[in-house]
Amino acid sequence: MESSDLINSIADKTSSIVFSDKDDPPAEEQNPYSHFPIIAKILCDKPINSKALKSTLTKSWGIPSNTDTNQIEPNTVAFLLEKEEDRTCILRNNPWSFRGNLSVLQPWLLEKALVDVDLKKFQIWVQVSGLPVKLINRKVVEKNWKQYWKVHLHRPCH
Repeated sequence: MESSDLINSIADKTSSIVFSDKDDPPAEEQNPYSHFPIIAKILCDKPINSKALKSTLTKSWGIPSNTDTNQIEPNTVAFLLEKEEDRTCILRNNPWSFRGNLSVLQPWLLEKALVDVDLKKFQIWVQVSGLPVKLINRKVVEKNWKQYWKVHLHRPCH
């Protein structure tokens, strides 16, 4: 086939292509199981068993045991939830633990890259009873929190 015949053949095959000036990207096919992901990072010095983590947390959270999960790195797993209500409930009842180790949970908004999910910060409620009145202030808590964390909360896995 000569080059002019090849060009004419390609032109004939592409003549039905319609171009658009719209800036909108094509509609993506949505996977119902990945709309509401949560990233869970277990604060533990040793690698954890991701299957045991999935089993324990799905039971604790009351979500289906066949929920899809993906291990992102050691001690970090993405749970791909079917329902937004499940994610809302799980995050509202935060913090959660796995075998005595704190889990940091963050929603993964699909418009963000995974590296943009901040797993270094979390909120936690602390109640301390029996303190003298003069020690009940923010300055004392902030000064002593890091020392308390190292001694009492950051334990290795069992």
